[in-house]
Amino acid sequence: MAIHKIDGVDGDNNFPKKFVTLYCTGAVTKGDWVVIDLTGTTNGRGASVKQYAGSSLDATAFGIATETKTAAGNLVVQTAGLCDFANMTGSVAAGAALACDTTAGKASAAAGGDASSPCGIHITIDGSTASVDAATNRVLISDQGYF
Repeated sequence: MAIHKIDGVDGDNNFPKKFVTLYCTGAVTKGDWVVIDLTGTTNGRGASVKQYAGSSLDATAFGIATETKTAAGNLVVQTAGLCDFANMTGSVAAGAALACDTTAGKASAAAGGDASSPCGIHITIDGSTASVDAATNRVLISDQGYF
């Protein structure tokens, strides 16, 4: 089980953060939401990640890439806490649950059944709503406890 730290080492006391280094099976951009690669076998099935593909709701979305990779290799993924560079599909209201359900690497407002297992919650900056520009998006990542 992961150790939950509140001493400010991985974030401030109000927003502790959690990171994990995993093998990424392909290219990914900083701010992209990642999912467990259920077909990857490097380091064992379920131990690899990939950029969320965007074809349909993916309940295995669990974190955000903290760096850009042009090919497969080790990737640091933020799996919990406040992240201020998340990729999203468009405007999302403050406090909205997020789901990865339509666009590659990006989250959007959860709707219907998507809201039962959100990957995070959108936080506004200065009262504005989110844009697709990762530099302006702040989210709280739901710690799903996978890693």
